[in-house]
Amino acid sequence: MRPHASVALLILALLTLASCHKSLEYQIHGTLDNLPQIKELYLISDMENGIPFDTIKVKGNKFDYTGTADSITICFIGNLNDSVTLMPFFLEEGAIHLVISKDQHKCEVSGTPLNNEWQKLNAEGYKYMDEALGFIANLNENSSKEDSLAAHEKALVPIGKLASLYYQTAEKNIDNELGYFLVVTPAYLDENQVMTLINKMPKSMRARPPIKDMEAFIRDQSMGLNEMEDIMGDDIAVMPDFSAPDLDGKMVSAMDVVKQNELTIIDFWASWCGPCMQEMPHMVQLYKLYHPKGLGILGVSLDTDAEKWKNAVKQTGATWTHISELKKNSEIAGRFGIDAIPFTLIVDKEGNVVASGLIGTELEDFLHQNLEE
Repeated sequence: MRPHASVALLILALLTLASCHKSLEYQIHGTLDNLPQIKELYLISDMENGIPFDTIKVKGNKFDYTGTADSITICFIGNLNDSVTLMPFFLEEGAIHLVISKDQHKCEVSGTPLNNEWQKLNAEGYKYMDEALGFIANLNENSSKEDSLAAHEKALVPIGKLASLYYQTAEKNIDNELGYFLVVTPAYLDENQVMTLINKMPKSMRARPPIKDMEAFIRDQSMGLNEMEDIMGDDIAVMPDFSAPDLDGKMVSAMDVVKQNELTIIDFWASWCGPCMQEMPHMVQLYKLYHPKGLGILGVSLDTDAEKWKNAVKQTGATWTHISELKKNSEIAGRFGIDAIPFTLIVDKEGNVVASGLIGTELEDFLHQNLEE
Protein backbone atom coordinates (compact mmCIF):
# COMPACT_ATOMS: atom_id res chain seq x y z
CA MET A 1 0.00 0.00 0.00
CA ARG A 2 2.76 2.46 0.84
CA PRO A 3 4.27 2.58 -2.68
CA HIS A 4 0.83 3.33 -4.13
CA ALA A 5 0.23 6.00 -1.50
CA SER A 6 3.61 7.59 -2.30
CA VAL A 7 2.77 7.67 -6.00
CA ALA A 8 -0.60 9.26 -5.25
CA LEU A 9 1.01 11.90 -3.08
CA LEU A 10 3.61 12.60 -5.76
CA ILE A 11 0.91 13.03 -8.42
CA LEU A 12 -1.05 15.31 -6.09
CA ALA A 13 2.07 17.41 -5.45
CA LEU A 14 2.77 17.73 -9.17
CA LEU A 15 -0.81 18.75 -9.90
CA THR A 16 -0.69 21.33 -7.13
CA LEU A 17 2.60 22.70 -8.47
CA ALA A 18 1.19 22.87 -12.00
CA SER A 19 -1.89 24.77 -10.80
CA CYS A 20 0.33 27.33 -9.05
CA HIS A 21 2.17 28.01 -12.31
CA LYS A 22 -0.82 28.08 -14.63
CA SER A 23 -0.21 30.31 -17.62
CA LEU A 24 -2.66 33.11 -18.29
CA GLU A 25 -4.47 33.04 -21.60
CA TYR A 26 -5.20 36.16 -23.62
CA GLN A 27 -6.80 37.04 -26.94
CA ILE A 28 -5.96 40.14 -28.96
CA HIS A 29 -8.60 41.56 -31.31
CA GLY A 30 -7.46 44.60 -33.26
CA THR A 31 -8.42 47.14 -35.88
CA LEU A 32 -6.18 49.38 -37.98
CA ASP A 33 -7.39 52.93 -38.48
CA ASN A 34 -6.68 54.14 -42.04
CA LEU A 35 -3.52 52.05 -42.45
CA PRO A 36 -4.26 49.99 -45.58
CA GLN A 37 -0.58 49.33 -46.33
CA ILE A 38 -0.01 47.32 -43.16
CA LYS A 39 0.12 43.57 -43.74
CA GLU A 40 1.75 42.46 -40.50
CA LEU A 41 2.46 43.67 -36.99
CA TYR A 42 5.15 42.66 -34.51
CA LEU A 43 4.76 41.87 -30.82
CA ILE A 44 7.72 42.92 -28.67
CA SER A 45 8.17 42.36 -24.95
CA ASP A 46 11.99 42.44 -24.91
CA MET A 47 12.50 46.19 -25.24
CA GLU A 48 16.19 45.99 -24.38
CA ASN A 49 16.96 44.18 -27.62
CA GLY A 50 13.80 45.09 -29.55
CA ILE A 51 13.37 41.55 -30.86
CA PRO A 52 9.75 40.53 -31.66
CA PHE A 53 8.49 37.32 -30.10
CA ASP A 54 5.80 36.85 -32.77
CA THR A 55 4.23 38.30 -35.92
CA ILE A 56 0.53 38.96 -36.47
CA LYS A 57 -0.88 38.87 -39.99
CA VAL A 58 -3.36 41.61 -40.87
CA LYS A 59 -6.38 40.79 -43.04
CA GLY A 60 -8.15 43.84 -44.37
CA ASN A 61 -7.88 46.16 -41.41
CA LYS A 62 -8.40 43.46 -38.78
CA PHE A 63 -6.09 41.18 -36.84
CA ASP A 64 -6.48 38.53 -34.15
CA TYR A 65 -4.01 36.69 -31.96
CA THR A 66 -4.23 34.17 -29.12
CA GLY A 67 -1.43 33.43 -26.70
CA THR A 68 -0.32 32.56 -23.21
CA ALA A 69 2.05 34.23 -20.79
CA ASP A 70 3.60 33.25 -17.49
CA SER A 71 2.58 36.55 -15.91
CA ILE A 72 1.12 39.95 -16.72
CA THR A 73 3.66 41.92 -18.70
CA ILE A 74 4.02 45.06 -20.79
CA CYS A 75 4.06 44.48 -24.53
CA PHE A 76 4.45 46.68 -27.61
CA ILE A 77 2.78 46.21 -30.98
CA GLY A 78 3.61 47.98 -34.23
CA ASN A 79 5.70 47.93 -37.39
CA LEU A 80 8.34 50.63 -37.65
CA ASN A 81 9.19 49.47 -41.17
CA ASP A 82 5.73 50.63 -42.27
CA SER A 83 5.61 53.73 -40.06
CA VAL A 84 3.44 52.25 -37.31
CA THR A 85 4.90 53.38 -34.00
CA LEU A 86 5.18 50.90 -31.14
CA MET A 87 2.00 51.00 -29.06
CA PRO A 88 2.23 49.76 -25.44
CA PHE A 89 -0.40 47.56 -23.79
CA PHE A 90 -0.54 44.80 -21.19
CA LEU A 91 -0.68 41.07 -21.80
CA GLU A 92 -3.14 39.85 -19.21
CA GLU A 93 -5.93 37.29 -18.90
CA GLY A 94 -8.92 37.91 -21.16
CA ALA A 95 -9.87 39.57 -24.42
CA ILE A 96 -7.77 42.64 -25.29
CA HIS A 97 -9.14 45.07 -27.88
CA LEU A 98 -6.77 47.37 -29.79
CA VAL A 99 -7.21 50.21 -32.25
CA ILE A 100 -3.94 51.23 -33.94
CA SER A 101 -3.63 54.52 -35.79
CA LYS A 102 -0.95 56.95 -36.96
CA ASP A 103 -2.85 59.51 -34.90
CA GLN A 104 -2.00 58.65 -31.30
CA HIS A 105 -5.27 60.24 -30.18
CA LYS A 106 -7.16 57.50 -32.00
CA CYS A 107 -5.15 54.60 -30.57
CA GLU A 108 -7.14 52.64 -28.02
CA VAL A 109 -6.71 49.63 -25.76
CA SER A 110 -9.44 48.05 -23.64
CA GLY A 111 -11.02 44.86 -22.39
CA THR A 112 -8.93 43.91 -19.34
CA PRO A 113 -8.36 45.72 -16.02
CA LEU A 114 -4.87 47.16 -16.55
CA ASN A 115 -5.53 48.01 -20.18
CA ASN A 116 -8.72 49.84 -19.24
CA GLU A 117 -6.79 51.84 -16.65
CA TRP A 118 -3.99 52.54 -19.16
CA GLN A 119 -6.52 53.78 -21.74
CA LYS A 120 -8.14 56.06 -19.15
CA LEU A 121 -4.75 57.62 -18.37
CA ASN A 122 -3.95 58.13 -22.05
CA ALA A 123 -7.34 59.65 -22.87
CA GLU A 124 -7.16 62.14 -19.99
CA GLY A 125 -3.49 62.82 -20.69
CA TYR A 126 -4.10 63.77 -24.32
CA LYS A 127 -6.77 66.27 -23.23
CA TYR A 128 -4.28 68.04 -20.97
CA MET A 129 -1.48 67.87 -23.55
CA ASP A 130 -3.71 69.27 -26.31
CA GLU A 131 -4.76 72.08 -24.02
CA ALA A 132 -1.12 72.92 -23.27
CA LEU A 133 -0.05 72.78 -26.92
CA GLY A 134 -2.99 74.98 -27.83
CA PHE A 135 -1.50 77.85 -25.84
CA ILE A 136 1.83 77.74 -27.69
CA ALA A 137 0.71 76.55 -31.14
CA ASN A 138 0.58 80.06 -32.59
CA LEU A 139 3.97 81.17 -31.26
CA ASN A 140 6.68 81.79 -33.83
CA GLU A 141 9.95 83.66 -34.23
CA ASN A 142 8.04 86.94 -34.46
CA SER A 143 6.18 86.46 -31.18
CA SER A 144 7.05 88.96 -28.49
CA LYS A 145 8.77 87.91 -25.27
CA GLU A 146 5.66 88.88 -23.32
CA ASP A 147 3.35 86.78 -25.50
CA SER A 148 5.69 83.79 -25.33
CA LEU A 149 6.02 84.02 -21.56
CA ALA A 150 2.26 84.34 -21.09
CA ALA A 151 1.58 81.35 -23.38
CA HIS A 152 4.06 79.12 -21.57
CA GLU A 153 2.70 80.12 -18.18
CA LYS A 154 -0.80 79.17 -19.31
CA ALA A 155 0.50 75.87 -20.72
CA LEU A 156 2.05 74.94 -17.38
CA VAL A 157 -1.40 74.65 -15.79
CA PRO A 158 -2.65 71.65 -17.84
CA ILE A 159 0.86 70.16 -17.82
CA GLY A 160 0.76 70.29 -14.03
CA LYS A 161 -2.60 68.53 -14.04
CA LEU A 162 -1.18 65.88 -16.37
CA ALA A 163 1.80 65.34 -14.07
CA SER A 164 -0.52 64.93 -11.08
CA LEU A 165 -2.69 62.45 -12.97
CA TYR A 166 0.39 60.46 -13.98
CA TYR A 167 1.65 60.31 -10.39
CA GLN A 168 -1.76 59.41 -8.94
CA THR A 169 -2.22 56.60 -11.46
CA ALA A 170 1.25 55.24 -10.71
CA GLU A 171 0.60 55.39 -6.97
CA LYS A 172 -2.80 53.70 -7.29
CA ASN A 173 -1.24 50.86 -9.29
CA ILE A 174 2.13 50.68 -7.54
CA ASP A 175 1.72 46.97 -6.77
CA ASN A 176 0.97 45.93 -10.35
CA GLU A 177 2.57 46.10 -13.80
CA LEU A 178 0.95 49.40 -14.79
CA GLY A 179 2.45 51.17 -11.79
CA TYR A 180 5.80 49.53 -12.49
CA PHE A 181 5.69 50.64 -16.15
CA LEU A 182 4.89 54.24 -15.20
CA VAL A 183 7.80 54.34 -12.74
CA VAL A 184 10.37 52.96 -15.20
CA THR A 185 9.10 55.37 -17.91
CA PRO A 186 8.71 58.51 -15.75
CA ALA A 187 7.82 61.04 -18.46
CA TYR A 188 6.09 63.44 -16.06
CA LEU A 189 7.67 62.50 -12.71
CA ASP A 190 10.55 64.25 -11.03
CA GLU A 191 13.27 62.33 -9.22
CA ASN A 192 11.72 62.80 -5.77
CA GLN A 193 8.38 61.44 -6.98
CA VAL A 194 10.08 58.45 -8.59
CA MET A 195 11.89 57.61 -5.36
CA THR A 196 8.67 58.02 -3.35
CA LEU A 197 6.93 55.56 -5.65
CA ILE A 198 9.83 53.12 -5.59
CA ASN A 199 9.70 53.13 -1.79
CA LYS A 200 6.02 52.14 -1.97
CA MET A 201 6.64 49.17 -4.28
CA PRO A 202 6.47 45.56 -3.09
CA LYS A 203 9.94 44.24 -2.27
CA SER A 204 9.86 41.75 -5.13
CA MET A 205 9.14 44.50 -7.66
CA ARG A 206 11.74 46.84 -6.19
CA ALA A 207 14.34 44.09 -6.59
CA ARG A 208 13.94 44.06 -10.38
CA PRO A 209 17.08 45.21 -12.23
CA PRO A 210 15.42 48.21 -13.98
CA ILE A 211 14.29 49.60 -10.63
CA LYS A 212 17.72 49.06 -9.10
CA ASP A 213 19.27 50.76 -12.12
CA MET A 214 16.85 53.67 -11.76
CA GLU A 215 17.70 54.12 -8.09
CA ALA A 216 21.40 54.12 -8.96
CA PHE A 217 20.75 56.56 -11.81
CA ILE A 218 18.91 58.98 -9.53
CA ARG A 219 21.72 58.79 -6.98
CA ASP A 220 24.20 59.58 -9.75
CA GLN A 221 22.05 62.46 -10.94
CA SER A 222 21.95 63.90 -7.44
CA MET A 223 25.72 64.25 -7.60
CA GLY A 224 25.13 67.40 -9.67
CA LEU A 225 27.41 69.16 -12.12
CA ASN A 226 30.32 69.40 -9.66
CA GLU A 227 30.68 65.64 -9.62
CA MET A 228 30.18 65.52 -13.39
CA GLU A 229 33.09 67.93 -13.72
CA ASP A 230 35.26 65.58 -11.66
CA ILE A 231 34.25 62.63 -13.81
CA MET A 232 35.11 64.50 -16.99
CA GLY A 233 38.43 65.56 -15.50
CA ASP A 234 38.29 69.29 -16.26
CA ASP A 235 37.93 72.45 -14.22
CA ILE A 236 34.58 72.98 -15.92
CA ALA A 237 32.17 70.38 -17.23
CA VAL A 238 33.08 70.23 -20.92
CA MET A 239 31.56 67.55 -23.10
CA PRO A 240 34.31 65.42 -24.65
CA ASP A 241 34.06 65.28 -28.43
CA PHE A 242 32.92 62.07 -30.10
CA SER A 243 32.08 60.97 -33.63
CA ALA A 244 29.85 58.41 -35.32
CA PRO A 245 28.27 57.86 -38.76
CA ASP A 246 25.15 59.83 -39.66
CA LEU A 247 22.14 58.53 -41.62
CA ASP A 248 24.16 58.62 -44.84
CA GLY A 249 27.19 56.89 -43.33
CA LYS A 250 29.27 60.07 -43.08
CA MET A 251 31.31 60.53 -39.90
CA VAL A 252 30.02 63.48 -37.87
CA SER A 253 31.80 65.17 -34.97
CA ALA A 254 29.55 66.14 -32.07
CA MET A 255 31.49 69.37 -31.51
CA ASP A 256 31.01 70.37 -35.15
CA VAL A 257 27.26 70.27 -34.54
CA VAL A 258 27.48 71.95 -31.13
CA LYS A 259 29.45 74.95 -32.47
CA GLN A 260 26.58 75.86 -34.78
CA ASN A 261 24.05 76.51 -32.00
CA GLU A 262 23.58 78.59 -28.87
CA LEU A 263 22.40 75.45 -27.06
CA THR A 264 22.45 71.84 -28.27
CA ILE A 265 20.53 68.90 -26.86
CA ILE A 266 22.51 65.66 -27.07
CA ASP A 267 19.60 63.21 -27.17
CA PHE A 268 20.39 59.55 -26.40
CA TRP A 269 17.53 57.38 -27.69
CA ALA A 270 16.64 54.29 -29.76
CA SER A 271 13.80 53.19 -32.03
CA TRP A 272 13.13 50.17 -29.80
CA CYS A 273 12.76 52.38 -26.70
CA GLY A 274 9.05 52.99 -26.08
CA PRO A 275 9.55 56.03 -23.80
CA CYS A 276 11.95 57.53 -26.36
CA MET A 277 9.39 57.22 -29.15
CA GLN A 278 6.68 58.67 -26.91
CA GLU A 279 8.91 61.67 -26.14
CA MET A 280 9.91 62.26 -29.78
CA PRO A 281 6.79 64.25 -30.86
CA HIS A 282 7.49 66.65 -27.99
CA MET A 283 11.12 66.98 -29.09
CA VAL A 284 9.97 67.75 -32.64
CA GLN A 285 7.66 70.47 -31.31
CA LEU A 286 10.45 71.99 -29.20
CA TYR A 287 12.83 71.96 -32.16
CA LYS A 288 10.33 73.77 -34.39
CA LEU A 289 9.75 76.40 -31.71
CA TYR A 290 13.33 76.99 -30.52
CA HIS A 291 15.55 76.19 -33.50
CA PRO A 292 15.07 79.74 -34.86
CA LYS A 293 16.23 80.99 -31.45
CA GLY A 294 19.47 78.98 -31.46
CA LEU A 295 18.55 75.42 -30.47
CA GLY A 296 20.22 72.42 -32.09
CA ILE A 297 19.68 68.72 -31.43
CA LEU A 298 22.11 65.87 -32.01
CA GLY A 299 20.38 62.51 -31.88
CA VAL A 300 22.66 59.72 -30.64
CA SER A 301 20.88 56.43 -31.32
CA LEU A 302 21.66 53.20 -29.48
CA ASP A 303 20.07 51.20 -32.28
CA THR A 304 21.83 48.20 -33.78
CA ASP A 305 19.56 47.86 -36.84
CA ALA A 306 20.21 50.61 -39.40
CA GLU A 307 16.86 50.26 -41.17
CA LYS A 308 14.81 50.48 -37.97
CA TRP A 309 16.83 53.52 -36.92
CA LYS A 310 16.35 55.31 -40.24
CA ASN A 311 12.65 54.44 -40.41
CA ALA A 312 12.08 55.79 -36.90
CA VAL A 313 13.79 59.08 -37.80
CA LYS A 314 11.66 59.40 -40.94
CA GLN A 315 8.47 58.44 -39.15
CA THR A 316 8.86 60.97 -36.33
CA GLY A 317 9.88 63.88 -38.54
CA ALA A 318 13.00 64.51 -36.44
CA THR A 319 14.88 66.66 -38.96
CA TRP A 320 18.01 67.34 -36.91
CA THR A 321 21.38 65.55 -37.20
CA HIS A 322 21.38 61.87 -36.17
CA ILE A 323 24.35 59.58 -35.57
CA SER A 324 24.75 55.99 -34.39
CA GLU A 325 27.55 53.49 -33.88
CA LEU A 326 25.02 50.70 -34.60
CA LYS A 327 26.65 48.60 -31.88
CA LYS A 328 25.00 46.63 -29.09
CA ASN A 329 27.33 48.17 -26.52
CA SER A 330 27.65 51.84 -27.44
CA GLU A 331 31.09 53.23 -26.64
CA ILE A 332 29.66 56.75 -26.60
CA ALA A 333 26.94 55.87 -24.07
CA GLY A 334 29.51 54.01 -21.99
CA ARG A 335 31.80 57.04 -22.03
CA PHE A 336 29.03 59.13 -20.44
CA GLY A 337 27.94 56.37 -18.04
CA ILE A 338 24.46 56.20 -19.59
CA ASP A 339 22.55 53.03 -18.76
CA ALA A 340 18.95 54.22 -19.27
CA ILE A 341 17.29 56.15 -22.09
CA PRO A 342 15.90 58.59 -23.04
CA PHE A 343 18.70 60.77 -21.64
CA THR A 344 19.75 64.29 -22.58
CA LEU A 345 22.78 66.51 -22.15
CA ILE A 346 22.44 70.21 -22.92
CA VAL A 347 25.61 72.05 -23.88
CA ASP A 348 26.47 75.56 -25.04
CA LYS A 349 28.38 76.31 -28.26
CA GLU A 350 31.72 75.75 -26.47
CA GLY A 351 30.59 72.32 -25.29
CA ASN A 352 30.10 73.31 -21.64
CA VAL A 353 27.47 71.07 -20.01
CA VAL A 354 24.73 73.32 -18.67
CA ALA A 355 22.11 70.66 -17.80
CA SER A 356 21.52 66.92 -17.99
CA GLY A 357 18.71 64.41 -17.70
CA LEU A 358 15.95 66.85 -18.71
CA ILE A 359 12.94 65.57 -20.67
CA GLY A 360 9.28 66.54 -20.93
CA THR A 361 8.18 69.74 -19.23
CA GLU A 362 11.50 70.17 -17.42
CA LEU A 363 13.29 70.36 -20.76
CA GLU A 364 10.69 72.75 -22.15
CA ASP A 365 10.96 75.03 -19.11
CA PHE A 366 14.77 75.09 -19.39
CA LEU A 367 14.69 76.08 -23.06
CA HIS A 368 12.10 78.75 -22.40
CA GLN A 369 14.26 80.27 -19.66
CA ASN A 370 17.49 80.16 -21.66
CA LEU A 371 16.51 80.84 -25.27
CA GLU A 372 13.76 83.43 -24.98
CA GLU A 373 15.04 86.93 -25.68
